[in-house]
Amino acid sequence: MNENRKGDDGEPSTPNGTTLVSYLLGGLAFWGGVGWVADWALGFSALFLPVGLVVGLVGGIYLIYAQHVRS
Repeated sequence: MNENRKGDDGEPSTPNGTTLVSYLLGGLAFWGGVGWVADWALGFSALFLPVGLVVGLVGGIYLIYAQHVRS
């Protein structure tokens, strides 16, 4: 999977800040939205939203680690 992320010189490309921030914000937005919808559908006021935000943050950090730090 990581073999596809090579620069023009054949070396693995380095991540830029925009990519890293988009992983974090995308995870927060998606899983926070899932938590918000779960709160709305199940009638809670603020139970699943914080859980979704934490899951999204942890997922974004894991993606950064798995794709850029570990490679």
